[in-house]
Amino acid sequence: MAAGEEGDVAQQALAEVRLHYDATDASATGGWTWASGNGTVYVLIDVQSTVEDVVQGRLDLWAATAQGTALVGRSATMPLTASFEAYAFEDVTGDGLPDFFGAVVDSAETAYAVFLPGAAGLMVEEIESNAPGWRFSTEEANPPDLVRGLQGACALKLWADTPTPDNLPSGWRYLALRRRGALSPPSASAPVCGGDAATGP
Repeated sequence: MAAGEEGDVAQQALAEVRLHYDATDASATGGWTWASGNGTVYVLIDVQSTVEDVVQGRLDLWAATAQGTALVGRSATMPLTASFEAYAFEDVTGDGLPDFFGAVVDSAETAYAVFLPGAAGLMVEEIESNAPGWRFSTEEANPPDLVRGLQGACALKLWADTPTPDNLPSGWRYLALRRRGALSPPSASAPVCGGDAATGP
């Protein structure tokens, strides 16, 4: 399939998924697409509350095929979320489902890094549960990134602001990818990507 045709297919899938959002209390305000090798186009939708004075959002993962669209997974509703920003929407974990590495932006325009592995059913945010007490910067001067090797990504790379739970100066911390998208605790040592990136230490 030519690059232009692939883009057209992705845009069509996004448009079809958006048709599911016709409720009066929520709106599909953003979306990202990723095409798998088997022809399925995955669509991630930023769903925001439209209820007055209620600021909250979630992410919905859909699969679009020639047979139609189907909801695959959904994040928990996140309070005070005004929007989501994506650093990467791709199959980071190597399980065939795309993963979301990005940020939650609150109503004060403060951003917090999040990582939600694609999953059937509930998609769990892994940074909050594996790095409690850490403050990671999302500023352009130190942008979050993925550490990649020949076999794919093996860690998240995030800039830690002081005070840091490990009592080290501010700087890069690395959260290695484990099975099914789980993350290791933050480490100041950069990992060496090798072997199966999705089954790290």
